[in-house]
Amino acid sequence: MVVLKINPDAYSYTEERVREFPDSWNYIAIGGVDVGKTSFAVSLSAILVRRGYNVLFLDLDLGQSTIGLPMTISLGKVMSDKEDSLIIEIIASEFIGNNTPEGLEPLIIARSLKLLSLVPRNGVKLVVDTCGYVNSPKALGYKRCIIENIENPFSIVISDESWAKKFASYIPGEKTLLSPLPNAKRRDFHTRKERRESLFKQYFSTNLTLFSTGVYLFYFPYPLLSLKECLTDMVKYKCAVREEELIGLIVGLRDKNGRFMGLGRIIDRTGVNFLIETPVKNVKEIRFIELSRLRLDNQYREIGKLLISQKEV
Repeated sequence: MVVLKINPDAYSYTEERVREFPDSWNYIAIGGVDVGKTSFAVSLSAILVRRGYNVLFLDLDLGQSTIGLPMTISLGKVMSDKEDSLIIEIIASEFIGNNTPEGLEPLIIARSLKLLSLVPRNGVKLVVDTCGYVNSPKALGYKRCIIENIENPFSIVISDESWAKKFASYIPGEKTLLSPLPNAKRRDFHTRKERRESLFKQYFSTNLTLFSTGVYLFYFPYPLLSLKECLTDMVKYKCAVREEELIGLIVGLRDKNGRFMGLGRIIDRTGVNFLIETPVKNVKEIRFIELSRLRLDNQYREIGKLLISQKEV
């Protein structure tokens, strides 16, 4: 269960705007960094629940995840609301492996569609919260692709910048343009980093299990390339990985059906075997391990990213 605080100012702003919205089953909040998208999406979810609707919340902000773990996207069911908070039960999460979407747009589209396939076609209101990555054609293009795969979408573009009106003109479905929410505060790099580190520390703080596994289970999420291939046939695959940078690397753990089970962290390597720590209980069910780009130290602080350098053949 995840508890989300409702910002009173954002709720009042959203409640006033919702009166002008057409009736829709699917709402998508889009905008730049720190314009109030998440506060709007949470407030909208609360308003819909209080009107008696069944509500699902799709969190696509992998850099500042709202309901899931960092570097993941998640679908959750809004179970109930209190006066100042929402309670959300996570239905499923998908591992992306980085805290920025840049360069991973095809993977995010594919795994967003996988989560959308779990949304019933009738009887449920869907609220989608997206990330603030809007500064390139690819950034806006992958968001359009997701919107195109949502039936009868109503897009809420939250921005007062020039790109917003143009973007709204070429996405399908109904849409509206809103100004950034009152009191929306721009968070600097360190504030966003500290929030991720706090979530990592909380996740890895209790009931850790250690397990050892061979290199053949490891893959990069996108492109789908095995670590064994990278380490043993670098020329063929045009990429090289510095082995020392694998220590501390966050990994995504999947079962034989490809279901995301949780996160782990590589803490040692001996030969072709890696030692991983994870709070996931049923480690015997792990069949695939996906490599992220992010490394953490023993205090779960971010210490850099895995570099995959291209080699000339």
